[in-house]
Amino acid sequence: MDLDLLSGYLQDDPRGTGSPGTLLSDSTHSTLTPEDNISDYGNSDALVQVRRNINLNQVGAVISKIEDIFESIADCILEDGKELVIELKSRSKSKAKVEDDGGDGTRRRTIKITFPSRNQREAWKFTALLRILELSHEALVTGIVTTKRDIYYREPELFMKQEVVDRYVDDIAHTFGVGRDVLNIVAAAKGLVAGSFRLTRRDTSVIDFTLEPEGLLIPNSNDIETIQFLDVKWILVIEKEATFRTLATNQYWNDSQAERGIIITAKGYPDIQSRQFLHLLSTYHPTIPIFALVDFDPDGLGIMSTYKHGSQALSHELNLAVPSVQWLGVRSRDFLGKEADARGMLKLTARDRRIAMRMLGWDEERDDEWRRELQVMLMLNVKAEIQILGNGERLREWLDERLMGM
Repeated sequence: MDLDLLSGYLQDDPRGTGSPGTLLSDSTHSTLTPEDNISDYGNSDALVQVRRNINLNQVGAVISKIEDIFESIADCILEDGKELVIELKSRSKSKAKVEDDGGDGTRRRTIKITFPSRNQREAWKFTALLRILELSHEALVTGIVTTKRDIYYREPELFMKQEVVDRYVDDIAHTFGVGRDVLNIVAAAKGLVAGSFRLTRRDTSVIDFTLEPEGLLIPNSNDIETIQFLDVKWILVIEKEATFRTLATNQYWNDSQAERGIIITAKGYPDIQSRQFLHLLSTYHPTIPIFALVDFDPDGLGIMSTYKHGSQALSHELNLAVPSVQWLGVRSRDFLGKEADARGMLKLTARDRRIAMRMLGWDEERDDEWRRELQVMLMLNVKAEIQILGNGERLREWLDERLMGM
């Protein structure tokens, strides 16, 4: 028999709200705060309670669906000759079969995993998937959040590499149409944040970031009870960890001529936790401007676009995009025709050109400057790193000028 992981959930809305196509749409993590409450946070220094709409029925729905899979497996074992086919929507482009999705013109990639398995590799895939479902079920039932890395180290000989866990966790969430955190599985912290604010966790512990000038790991947004900005005037998202550490060590967030701020880095392309945290900051303090400082290359613009517009691969994840992000630099005008450090200027690689051409073909709306800068890269065959702006005092002066002029 075929087991469609979406059956019974995406067809009908059990709450009668008339919102088909959404599984667990009232997730405890799906709404940080009602829009009509955002205006309550006009005072940026006020202590803000991080609100959530909690619906335990949704956790129960995911638990029930996983248990349905377990029962179907038991039936196949007890009934000789019975076959179970689990169909996953996949984010992988190389291993999945592309099919029409519901006749709406969209396409989806699917992976079918069969039990009993037909060969050794199929058996391994089924066992790995089943173990991840089991550990997710355990996390949901106990209410204890686990990380993808924890899951890997529970069965390293089975999974063989971390990427296997990452892929299956994301595919399960994608198939259910929910965020990964609804499975009670999160990524290990990756990003860093420093700045003039403090927060309280749900376990009542307090983190005062003013006492940690060089920054800390970005906290899980779902663990935050309250957050308080302390005279914050700007938020700066930085592509590179090295640049972040230079600014954090010098306490630029506290001593800037542009007044106090917050600096964030995800060390390259942002992970979900970093994007959720930035989204939380923008939701509760919508009047504070958010800027991005990235390399002048296709990856830099791709990183900024991921913060601003989200990513196609994680389109099922909620509360990630921050459309208010503004591009601070690096732009072509920051170094072309100036006495820039030649070591910061490089030629585009073949990969860079392929990425740039693909980005220009994106259907999503992008501003004219974004497209123009990509075209400049391609025409001049040049890219530049953040370091072209200078290090230390030169970088501080450039940032002061730009932040004060925005």
